[in-house]
Amino acid sequence: MPDAERYDLVVLGAGPAGEKGAALGAYFGRRVALVERRSAPGGTSVHTGTLPSKTLREAALYLTGFRRRELYGMTLRLDRKRSLRQLLGRLADVTDRQTRQIDRNLERHRIDCVTGQARFLDAGTVAVLDSEGREKRRLSAGAFLIATGSAPLPPRGLTFDDPDVEDSDRILDLDRIPRSLAVVGGGVIGCEYASIFAALGTRVTLVEGRDRLLGFLDAELSAALKVSLERMGADVILGDAVEGLSRVPGLPDDALRLSLRSGTELVAGKVLFSAGRRGNTEGLGLEAAGVAFDEKGRIPVDATFRTNVPGIYAAGDIIGFPALAATSMEQGRTAVKNALGLAGPDDRKLPFPYGVYTIPEISMIGSTEEELREKGTPYEVGRARYENNARGQINGDVDGFVKLLFDPETKRLLGAHLLGTNATELVHVPQMVMAHGGGLGDFLDAVFNVPTLSECFKYAAYDGLQRLSHHGRAVPVEVASPVAEGEVLPPGARGWFVGVDLPDLSAASPRPVDVAFMDRWRRVTFATWTFDPGGAGLLPPEKLRDGAVVAIDGPQGLAAPGRKVRDGERELRCAGKTPDTLPAPGSAPYAGFLRGSVLLFAALRASGLGVFGEVPQDQAVLLEVYPADLWKKWAGRALPKKQTAVGRRARWDLLRGQGLELPVDATAITHDQLDAAAAALAAYLWATGRTSAYGEAPRWDETAGVLREGFVVSL
Repeated sequence: MPDAERYDLVVLGAGPAGEKGAALGAYFGRRVALVERRSAPGGTSVHTGTLPSKTLREAALYLTGFRRRELYGMTLRLDRKRSLRQLLGRLADVTDRQTRQIDRNLERHRIDCVTGQARFLDAGTVAVLDSEGREKRRLSAGAFLIATGSAPLPPRGLTFDDPDVEDSDRILDLDRIPRSLAVVGGGVIGCEYASIFAALGTRVTLVEGRDRLLGFLDAELSAALKVSLERMGADVILGDAVEGLSRVPGLPDDALRLSLRSGTELVAGKVLFSAGRRGNTEGLGLEAAGVAFDEKGRIPVDATFRTNVPGIYAAGDIIGFPALAATSMEQGRTAVKNALGLAGPDDRKLPFPYGVYTIPEISMIGSTEEELREKGTPYEVGRARYENNARGQINGDVDGFVKLLFDPETKRLLGAHLLGTNATELVHVPQMVMAHGGGLGDFLDAVFNVPTLSECFKYAAYDGLQRLSHHGRAVPVEVASPVAEGEVLPPGARGWFVGVDLPDLSAASPRPVDVAFMDRWRRVTFATWTFDPGGAGLLPPEKLRDGAVVAIDGPQGLAAPGRKVRDGERELRCAGKTPDTLPAPGSAPYAGFLRGSVLLFAALRASGLGVFGEVPQDQAVLLEVYPADLWKKWAGRALPKKQTAVGRRARWDLLRGQGLELPVDATAITHDQLDAAAAALAAYLWATGRTSAYGEAPRWDETAGVLREGFVVSL
């Protein structure tokens, strides 16, 4: 047996945690050995995970002209064979460069690199085995860092035997860009690859067993990501699981069949399983050292990253969540500081940022809204959207946003959540603010270059302060009642945006009317109203005094005499098309709905509220919208029926992705409330100049006592 060579620190695994931990120990003059079973350092991060997937992402965006086609209406056809060669060539180049860079770093720090499989003989000694299992070296040390990473966890009861069934380590060994791909698992890896392949034009279906994607994120970001994936053409199935997988012989494509727990059958050309990973503990001899680990190979550690055995530490994927390269690096450094007695008593424990390289990017630091609510911690929110930022408009990123959570008393920053272009870069701005215990004042006092997305932090801080000053009360503006005096604020300055969802009033038991009241900070409250043809009680006087825009789901007027349908309804192909005379209750489908809506518009108009198109726009209060039209345009596709749970969830996600704060969750909200909230959001978008109008201007018919024609507000 070889004699044990003595080191101050022995590191097992040359991935992000192992490399950075070893380098820090060597930097402080300690003798360090690094054992890696692969022939090249870098671990999963360099060879099969972080860097290859991000390289594929950038190549996909470039080759498909993804952002350019959105901005300029360009249509690029992907040459799948040639593009595959370009993608793989780029991956190989980045991997080679990173491997050589890590080699130089280890050499510069004079770290002894040992190739082979490490196995503990006891708590102070490891053997290094060659590829045949023969012991070639024996290393002893006062401190060990286990950073051997993780590997894909096979799904229970299923295997990877089929050549078109991939795990996250093999998905990059592409023989083609698939025409269809089923991704099983909505974690970081699954969401990243789902968005990448969707950008490449692959038909993607993402299946996640939980009720939302990326459960560790703030729920608003999760909802926005789901909406973004669906807009790219992906199907997202939540709350379901794959229970069977088979191949149909003889089919050239879409030959795989997936059976879901719900009974749904999916077809795909390739399947990616990304439903979990297992720590690489096999063969390490942890039992001989007395190190505890769980059934998934994860090693429990304390706050210093020490295992249950003194002198043995662990970091990176092998300890579990979050299993990201950036956090693993810092865990490795922190573990070595503690293992070698280098950590000072005043070392601050700062939160790590999380970055998810989906399309669009997501990043966060600090607490989520859900965590703060669970702890009972008071907080307020400030938001800024890319669509209101000059650089965001230049880039064409209208879905991105910055969300700040802060203490309402001290204004100290509690968390920051970002979605959109450069989110993983921008998150370091709030990270620095949190590092010194700062708050909104740091953003307000900062001078940001213009135009930059960084400006969003300043405006999110302003938004937070405005929300805080108006918390729990109406917008404090003094304005005469439009009913009494006919004076109204400019639409964008009004305090309330109201959505009214009318039911069929001729039904045997008509439902109450759902009304959504949304303030300028997109906070929504719901109320019910018993229909009155004169509009009595619909709009509280205090909300009219603060200024309001009211969007009603229903026609404002009849068609022009002799027409079968109003022009705006014809253009939008709306259901319940309005004829040129008032239908008698029960005489036709939607008769009660049509009659009630037309009479309500007439009554509200008579009370002094201006109708869009009949009065100057800055004087208008009443709009006509159709939520069915709005939902389809927000989603970019037809949604499941709103009466179903999956349909309600899809609509709830869309509203959350638009930044609306809804008082009920996706399981409790009704489809009428969702339609009312959609109408309220449309009122806000109209007031801020981000809608279109279809049809003809309304005209008052004195004889009939109703409006005729009228604009329908749409997107």
